[in-house]
Amino acid sequence: MKNRIKLIFILLLALLCLFLAGNLAWERLYPRFHPATYTPIPSPETNAPLENPFRGFFHLYGFTLSEEDPAEAARRAGQYVDSGSLPLMLVQINLKNYADTDLSDNALTQLDEILARLSSAGRQVILRFLYDWDGKALETEPKTIDRILRHMDQVGPVVNRYANAVFLLQGTFTGNCGEMTQTKFGSHEDNRTLMTRLAQVTDPSIFLAVRTPSHLRGVTMTRTPVLPENAFDGSLSSRLGLFNDGMLGSVYDLGTYDDTPNAGTSAPEDKGTREEELAFQETLCQYVPNGGEAVLDNPYSDFDRAVADLARMHVTYLNCDHDAAVMDKWKAAVYHGDDCFDGVSGYEYIAAHLGYRYVVTDSSLASDALAADSSLLSVTIENHGFAPCYRLLDASVTLEDTVTGGQVILPAELDNRIIGGGSQASFLLSLPIDRLPAGEYRIFLTLTDPYTGRAVRFANRETDSSGRVLLGNLAMEEPSPEKLLACLLERLRTK
Repeated sequence: MKNRIKLIFILLLALLCLFLAGNLAWERLYPRFHPATYTPIPSPETNAPLENPFRGFFHLYGFTLSEEDPAEAARRAGQYVDSGSLPLMLVQINLKNYADTDLSDNALTQLDEILARLSSAGRQVILRFLYDWDGKALETEPKTIDRILRHMDQVGPVVNRYANAVFLLQGTFTGNCGEMTQTKFGSHEDNRTLMTRLAQVTDPSIFLAVRTPSHLRGVTMTRTPVLPENAFDGSLSSRLGLFNDGMLGSVYDLGTYDDTPNAGTSAPEDKGTREEELAFQETLCQYVPNGGEAVLDNPYSDFDRAVADLARMHVTYLNCDHDAAVMDKWKAAVYHGDDCFDGVSGYEYIAAHLGYRYVVTDSSLASDALAADSSLLSVTIENHGFAPCYRLLDASVTLEDTVTGGQVILPAELDNRIIGGGSQASFLLSLPIDRLPAGEYRIFLTLTDPYTGRAVRFANRETDSSGRVLLGNLAMEEPSPEKLLACLLERLRTK
């Protein structure tokens, strides 16, 4: 007993001396002699569908701006919200009534009412402005490019008010069905002029898209896709992706690709072969979105071949209504593999893999996690989806006391955008174990979409109803006097 009292006295005296000398603060020593044990909780992937934002299948809805009561446009938007089961929407806004004039205040109010209704419902919007739905763009488009530029100037401020809801803008307002074909303004110079203006008048957080890789290179004037160091910096090249409404329709994707190799050509806008353009998209679309419509029942839209190309193109969104023949073919197909999706329909498999699909595969205390200066948890996340999540999500770590249920929720530095489609990334997350009392804790990771306020669900089975994925358990023990003294002596020897 006397020895134990003596040991405690020595310990307290040593602590007092260190404190008075200013050599070391208590909180810097605490983790060293406060034993912590972390046990990861393995959690395999589930094949459950995840309705996470800004990805997946979508329905298409159309509006024609006019002089009718804006309340009517809002009412129709509300009907679309109420009837649609999918949170992602392609909304086409037809401007043909104003081809020869500025958009009226009434028309702009209609646009505002539409976007306000969709935004208030938490819908995610792919937006396309156009002048034609009937394959007659040459008749319905404005006579001059200046009119189109003026319309861009007018709609820009309205769109920007709902930048959180608008995922991307497709096209340059031109062409049949807004697809940049059969138009008076289809030269690469015109496309560059129009897309440059659209980028200038819209919020940098909103992505843009052109119909083909050729169109994109004609705008950026380079064969080099956006570089990692320039990704997400708000520049035109960092925002410009693709929309392919001829996807998987033929070896050429209905005019998207060519049959002549473009290697060695001096013109960036020249089309390449299917293989060349798939390789281009494989790099480009790790940083900018790609999507559209899969069309025509042909060998290129057969399930196995489609999955390979969708993954290579990093496809985030697809129309689930068109082409019905392709959707039916995928529904009749069956996926076979050595994972949790074995036996599901091709349609379900593709639906689950459009965009991003996060799975936590590993977590551990980093090697220096119990050092005096830091407590770091290493977390590895795999993305089993075709594409990244291009929007930055809010990350947090929750430490939950297993006895009391008390929680400590901490913001975490985690840039989910770097987890490419079909790849993985590891992150070091700070844990305040130097301030935790003894006890047992469960550790959760949460990613939240700042627009909808919803947790982005992980595909792990150990994901709770609130969207938190369980990483593991942390046990904090009460230190013994002997342990305290040993840590102090070790510290003194290293001073």
